[in-house]
Amino acid sequence: MSERIEHEASVWLASRDAGTPSPAQTAEFSRWLESDIRHRVAYLRLESSWRRAGKLRDLRPLDRDVDADLLKRESSPGSRSFRLPLAIAATLLLAIGAGAFWFEQQKHAWQTYETRVGVFSRIVLEDGSVVDLNTDSEIRVRLGTVRDVRLIRGEGRFQVAHDTQRPFVVAAADAAVRAVGTAFTVRLRDESQVEVVVAEGKVAIAAPNVAAGPPLAAGEAAVVTRDHLAVSQVSPQLLQRKLAWTAGRLEFRGESLADAVAEFNRYNVRQIRLATPSLGNLRVGGNFKATDPDSFAAALASTFHLRVDSSGTDAILLRPA
Repeated sequence: MSERIEHEASVWLASRDAGTPSPAQTAEFSRWLESDIRHRVAYLRLESSWRRAGKLRDLRPLDRDVDADLLKRESSPGSRSFRLPLAIAATLLLAIGAGAFWFEQQKHAWQTYETRVGVFSRIVLEDGSVVDLNTDSEIRVRLGTVRDVRLIRGEGRFQVAHDTQRPFVVAAADAAVRAVGTAFTVRLRDESQVEVVVAEGKVAIAAPNVAAGPPLAAGEAAVVTRDHLAVSQVSPQLLQRKLAWTAGRLEFRGESLADAVAEFNRYNVRQIRLATPSLGNLRVGGNFKATDPDSFAAALASTFHLRVDSSGTDAILLRPA
């Protein structure tokens, strides 16, 4: 099934990039896109790959010709194979980076929002949804028949305005998180790991190589990788700690010093360093301002009898006393 979906997404992208689609083609594409969240995930992944491969921009064919009936012929029920024909694969490669993708022809253009290290931002979207953007984060938003958000890096909390006619979909790495009216956070930890925490309502999570499970409910969290989805319960206290960043705070309740320092360093250009790895095994508790590394280091020094070396301009070094 995943091979077929990837194939259909590829053909749709080539077909739509070939020129302005007719109203009928646009309607057919919308039906395909919205009929299964896996379709949207596959399409977004392929589209992202095209965008990153902009070096082939100058190789685009001048005629832009693609058979309008290609999708019908290649994905018809009687077709024996869903492998991409060589001619279409060549068209896909040559079409990369042309700057005329179908989303640019839509009524609503993509809007980009981002924050620098140590900066937080609250964004009120046109539909009334609110996005809290964490430190060093970036999202792209387009509000059309589907409210599309792409988390490029970092973390965001999404308080979604209720609209049963327009799902709200956050895509991050290989995962897509779909909601109608709810509140949840999505954090992109790296290129292959996404963390989702639901504070209100329910969300559905889809990824190409992960079996679809029941919707994630309030008080639940999930970690999604390329081929695995792990769901866990989140206590009210842990949920509060996970959302403390929305108020510019970081809360720790027994985390290792190594993990606490790594989290603190997300929010500051001036980094905290441990002189010896063994210090990372200490356990930390407390509530701290995320953008005040000096106060955090001073509290650690007082609690654990450490020495603070602040002589460097870009780092704070913690040493045993």
